[in-house]
Amino acid sequence: MSFKWISLILFIKIIGCFAYYRFYFSSNLNKLQSDSYDTLTGANIMFQALYENPLDYLKMLFGIHSELETDALYKPYFDKINDWSQAKPADSFFLNDNRTAVRVHAFLRLFSFGYYEVHALFMVVVSFAGQFAFYKTFKSYFPQKEKLFMCIIFFAPSVLFWSSGVLKEPLALCLMGFFLYSFFKLFIHHHFHFKTIACLGVTTLAFFVLKPYILILLITPLIVFVLVQKMQVKKIALFYSVSLITIFSLSLITLKYIFHKDVVKTIVIRQNDFINLSKGGIFLINERNYVRLNPQDTSQYTFVNPEKTICKIKSHTKLMYWKLNHNNDTIFVNDNQDTSVYRFVSSNMPAGSAISMQRLTYSVSSFVKLVPIAFYHVIAKPFFYDSHSSSELVASLENLGYILFFLLCIIFHSRKVIDKNMLYLCISITITAFLLIGFTTTVMGAIVRYKVPFIPFLLMIPLLYLDADVLKRIPLIKRIL
Repeated sequence: MSFKWISLILFIKIIGCFAYYRFYFSSNLNKLQSDSYDTLTGANIMFQALYENPLDYLKMLFGIHSELETDALYKPYFDKINDWSQAKPADSFFLNDNRTAVRVHAFLRLFSFGYYEVHALFMVVVSFAGQFAFYKTFKSYFPQKEKLFMCIIFFAPSVLFWSSGVLKEPLALCLMGFFLYSFFKLFIHHHFHFKTIACLGVTTLAFFVLKPYILILLITPLIVFVLVQKMQVKKIALFYSVSLITIFSLSLITLKYIFHKDVVKTIVIRQNDFINLSKGGIFLINERNYVRLNPQDTSQYTFVNPEKTICKIKSHTKLMYWKLNHNNDTIFVNDNQDTSVYRFVSSNMPAGSAISMQRLTYSVSSFVKLVPIAFYHVIAKPFFYDSHSSSELVASLENLGYILFFLLCIIFHSRKVIDKNMLYLCISITITAFLLIGFTTTVMGAIVRYKVPFIPFLLMIPLLYLDADVLKRIPLIKRIL
């Protein structure tokens, strides 16, 4: 990659950084809805401990504390940080990745002096490094199409926008790029150097505390990719299908019955939580129940302590609730008579981009029914007919661009034999990632963001088929290439 291209990429990423800042920090409403604002606020709360009690700062930075609300660090710090509450059952497997981002920026706070631009510059550089490693890993599979491949990695609109903010996505792209680079170096190219082994180990551990589901979605198809190459498999599509189903099934059984981690139940809980969140509500919890009240009416409960953290629900209130440590059935109450005290959790207005979706249950048929719907939501939403804001309109244009790119690659397809192993690797990662996102996410804005790390794999599928020589006959494209 030439110095001109590197300069151009960094310049465009900085423009993306300004665009993100203008969109989310131009008004107080957008700021409060931004994860960047929550992350930096949490990092500042953690950083303030450095002046008052440096030991507390180090304990929070390295996670040397318990998860209980009785912990000495909870009241002065964690209780003030958004989304740092005690881990829910679903988080016990996937972990709470928000904390990792807060810790990273609490460390950067040592050098940034509170300036957003310093944190944003760090995110731009980190994401670029990971994307560059991704490019180095796969560019040999796209001869004469390296620059188009480069544009897919760096300039896909969602990737550019979300990798330029103070978020988890730049960190995830960095880890993914270096993980794939070291994995291919070790198991495909057989370059067994200490720094490569160390890189694979560090990125694997970092994934576990940031976004472990990305690691799970990558590692299984990669194992099959290596097996196909080593065993010289002929029927690659069949081998991928059987291997992935077998590995995922055995993994689910092992996790459930040996490690007591029920992944299917976790997905069901996550999806139901997302549906509840998308509908908005006032959420309360005690040792027995998790309650949702109407988000439009704050007169349904009264606080019973000065800190306004403990409350009681008024009589005759209409509500819904879920029993903790039991099944996930929703129980509706039209005339409340419960006089128990509850801890106030949050108050959220309904999401403007919520998707109507059937609730998952703990059954195979429930998942099978939602497979086409879940995949369709991730691959095609939002589109123009269901866009309700300028950001959704931009996302619709992006989805239209992807459709046109697929059509372009089909029309100008190459007659050369493509690498089927790489093709099915990209298809496997895309399908499994999009299904997981589609199963668990019912808000269009969240879907657009969660699929960012997997967009390059999606666009690599048609790019493998594209005949670059045909495109070079078009003067404008020839000049770019």
